[in-house]
Amino acid sequence: MNAQDLIIGSGPSAYAAACALVAKGRDVLILDVGLAMDGAAEALRSRMGSTEPDQWSAEDRIAIAAVRRSDRSDSIMPFGSDFLFRLPEEVIDLADSGRVHNLRPSFARGGLSNGWGASVLPYHSSDFEGWPINLDDFAPHYQAVAPMIGLAAVRDGLADFYSGLAVKNERALPQSGQARELLKRMENAQGTLAKLNLYFGASRQAIAPGCHACAMCLYGCPYRLIFNAGDQVARMAAEGQLRYQGGLVVRGFEEDANGVCVETDKGTFRGDRLFIGGGVIPTAKLVLGSLGLTEEVRILDSQHFYLPMLHRWNGGSSSRDPHHTLAQVFWAMNDHQIHDHVVHAQIYTYNDTYAPDMRHRFGPLAGLAKPLIGILSRRLIVAQAFLHSDASPAFGARLQDGKLAYRRIENASTGTTVLKVRDRLAKVARLSGLMPLKRLLRLGSLGSSFHCGGSFPMRANPKPGETDVLGRPSGHKRTHIIDASIFPTIPAPTITFSVMANAHRIAQDA
Repeated sequence: MNAQDLIIGSGPSAYAAACALVAKGRDVLILDVGLAMDGAAEALRSRMGSTEPDQWSAEDRIAIAAVRRSDRSDSIMPFGSDFLFRLPEEVIDLADSGRVHNLRPSFARGGLSNGWGASVLPYHSSDFEGWPINLDDFAPHYQAVAPMIGLAAVRDGLADFYSGLAVKNERALPQSGQARELLKRMENAQGTLAKLNLYFGASRQAIAPGCHACAMCLYGCPYRLIFNAGDQVARMAAEGQLRYQGGLVVRGFEEDANGVCVETDKGTFRGDRLFIGGGVIPTAKLVLGSLGLTEEVRILDSQHFYLPMLHRWNGGSSSRDPHHTLAQVFWAMNDHQIHDHVVHAQIYTYNDTYAPDMRHRFGPLAGLAKPLIGILSRRLIVAQAFLHSDASPAFGARLQDGKLAYRRIENASTGTTVLKVRDRLAKVARLSGLMPLKRLLRLGSLGSSFHCGGSFPMRANPKPGETDVLGRPSGHKRTHIIDASIFPTIPAPTITFSVMANAHRIAQDA
């Protein structure tokens, strides 16, 4: 089968690249495993998505609420289906048997966008330190990608700080009462917060118009409003804009003077150019094996942690308060006394997972503590903070006997930086009417935030194991890596938006 441009994967980077290539009039073929939600889960989503929340049956509410997230990233099961992180037998060797990290590859159609938090931010201009390109190179592609994902944002205190994206069409999501009160209090303390180099505003989310404020975001949107790359790829295929070939596993690729040949378990595909967007771990194995590289690659992480806080004001904490349950507020810290790079924090207000999590942590005493748990969960607000990869551990990956072998790479500055950031966030919290519970800080495990990449970093003059500014491995002209594998660093702000912007840039300029 012939195709002008081949894309591996159907996640956010693949979708962004496909949009750019189709706009150029290219003939695009996507090669994908493309696992789908099972029938029972799909039926549950369809039933709930076809009615208003007040019409949902008690049985369906119980069914969706029975599936919860936990500390382990692979527990995310949209509507009860394990398709997001299920490993087909053909790629089972990608699993980390040594439990070095918690970064999980996804072979679902749409990849990780089937279960992501939908938070969206561009990188700050300083985040491009050490990159061969800068914010000016990214900015037009942020603008191009924003309408593709249904960006919901308002012009507030974050707009000028994150100057790479102009908020042209404001659209606010339904905030919780807690979030509204928190932002009001922060506005009143804005002068003091500015002296702490703290910027804040409403979260930016990839959610299409029409939010029903049903508070089901953490289980999966019944109305399919949260951006999902797989849905968009399916739409483009149905409209004849591209071709989609699912149900296959890519084994390797080889480039020659006339194009690129891709070997799969279902046969060989040839194209003029190849764009690899399979996700950080699958891309690492594919590229290492195809290029015959025996060196270890370093996969960078953004260390994250959770800081619980209790609000000290009355009201605004009811389970009946209509709102979404994704991040409600963003904080950006840009103080070199704390860390040399921007620190990003996402603020989550009340959701119905707080009380069960507390009951789990109280253990045998949960019954006695039930009244206290109820009070605390309704006042609980959680900050999830992210650090730059320069202050985060990483993990190495190399091919051994055809499989990826992993090892943890410590960072001596992580512990100190986490404590500095915690203390600064606690100070911001107190100024905003919150009581930080510093002793209950919880570190995220290595890779569990999915803000990872950097295995084949872009360089101005790439050496073997590196790529140029178009994501081409050293010595290649027609093969482009388009996922986070080519980021030279992993900045703290949300990653998906920048991955998509970069993939769009590469595909447009290739």
